[in-house]
Amino acid sequence: MDLLDALETFFRDEAPLAPGEGVLVAFSGGPDSTALLWGMTRLAAERGIRLAAAHLDHAMDAGSGARAEAAARIAGRLGVPLVRERADVRAGFPGESPEAAGRRARYAFLERTRAALGARWIATAHHRDDQAETVLLRLLFGSGVEGLAGIRPVHGAVVRPLLRLPRTALLAAVEAAGLECVDDPTNRSLAVPRNRVRHRLLPALEEDDPELPARLARLGDRARSATRAIDRALGERLAVVPAERGIAVGRAAVEALPAGLLPSVFAWLHRQAGAPYPAGEAARSELLRQLRGNGRAACDCGGGWRWETAGELLILRRPEPARETVPDFTYTLEVPGSVEIPEIAVRVRVSRRAVEPWMLQGSPHRAGLALPLMEGDLVTIRNRRPGDRIHPLGASGSRRLKEVLIDRRVPRHVRERLPLLCVGERIAWAPGVTIDQRFRLDGHATAWVAEVATT
Repeated sequence: MDLLDALETFFRDEAPLAPGEGVLVAFSGGPDSTALLWGMTRLAAERGIRLAAAHLDHAMDAGSGARAEAAARIAGRLGVPLVRERADVRAGFPGESPEAAGRRARYAFLERTRAALGARWIATAHHRDDQAETVLLRLLFGSGVEGLAGIRPVHGAVVRPLLRLPRTALLAAVEAAGLECVDDPTNRSLAVPRNRVRHRLLPALEEDDPELPARLARLGDRARSATRAIDRALGERLAVVPAERGIAVGRAAVEALPAGLLPSVFAWLHRQAGAPYPAGEAARSELLRQLRGNGRAACDCGGGWRWETAGELLILRRPEPARETVPDFTYTLEVPGSVEIPEIAVRVRVSRRAVEPWMLQGSPHRAGLALPLMEGDLVTIRNRRPGDRIHPLGASGSRRLKEVLIDRRVPRHVRERLPLLCVGERIAWAPGVTIDQRFRLDGHATAWVAEVATT
């Protein structure tokens, strides 16, 4: 199976995509993600799906900025819009490694971007050799069956369509496409456990058994099947209910289960809550010690997640959401023209064009509008205010904008960053959400086109 076949099969059988739906590719600019992005451009053209890429500059070494620029050039060559962000992730959570902090920040950035673009999936370039390394690492760390399941092909909105392919297949695809990739020296640092497995342990083991990576990947598949069976059994035994920032389960029901099953119970509850990883052995041991004391239990379990007891319930709480305050902004734009909005690092452009088919189908970053404007008229770009209302396209009447954003599941931090296009006092367009029914195109030959692009 080659790369294009793998993508076609995966997005048909495991993560279905309908025409018009979107995929956001996590893009470092390295060989693996470049192969994925190249392959996705072919799939997007064939299946009529929307494609974008996202790059987080972790600012963890002096060359990260240059790699971000190189990634942007590669994405530009492939004709894929790239969303970039720079974040110093070294602070992290107490006791968290730089690698774990970077991973947490990266997936948070990817989810924010996915939501803002209205994409269905986030695709990462993990492949079969990554899976073999993960399973081997988990063996070395003494993981149970949940850990040995390794990298999951589908986890929430994150998909890994290349897990059946070895790294050599990805390198061959990049070479055949004539693409130059980014070299990240941090991937060679032997201070990182995964790099020691990748560059020393696994190659040494492969000398005697070249099929070892494939067999380790199959072990992950079998462990994943076993985990699914355990999950079904636990789902029949334990009633999970929502809790503030998490989920809860009856404490007595957990304590009644065999002690040997409790690590699987805790890992299952982490998956039910959407945690990327189960609690480590130290956190599990501390929680069990507190539960045996029959008093109140409270235990951190990594990455900001936390166990707590309240009455008869055992609660797993998600990390506190990051609080990002976006100041109020209002900008006036003379049409046609553009304006930069530094508060949210975007530029909004309004121009006049002939009506095109995409304007009648919707797009997260641009919209065709029937605005009652002449050249030289003014529009306003601002973020939302209390009491804002809009008449969503196709709805029977106007609604509070806040209610519309909640119904469309727009995350809170994204709501504050939306650059609303207003004509007079009326909101004409909420990017990625809806246009106002009063400004829809209906038999028009030309339209005012509003576009939002990152700066």
